[in-house]
Amino acid sequence: MTEYRCTRNALYSHDCTGRDDLRERQGHYIHASSEEEAWQIMAIRYPEETRAGFTVQNWSENSSKSVVVLRVERDNQGNEVLINQDGKKAITNNEGEVIGYEDEQE
Repeated sequence: MTEYRCTRNALYSHDCTGRDDLRERQGHYIHASSEEEAWQIMAIRYPEETRAGFTVQNWSENSSKSVVVLRVERDNQGNEVLINQDGKKAITNNEGEVIGYEDEQE
């Protein structure tokens, strides 16, 4: 079985960071024998969204990596910043990948 990250392509109706931006969505992690099977599992879960479809990515190479939950907050200037579960501000590179945390760079 392969692990796939599946995201819903339909726009969310509620206000959240992933409402209009698919890159912000966490996705569903599904073990299946093919991308098609993973898509079908999503179709069973969300039959009303089959027309908009689902994005299916092979996530196997990422399976052994740790997952870090970050929340989005606004700083004093109104900029979005990422905060980890310990309250530390994430430092990102130009691609938006977390490369460290504020107190680790001092």
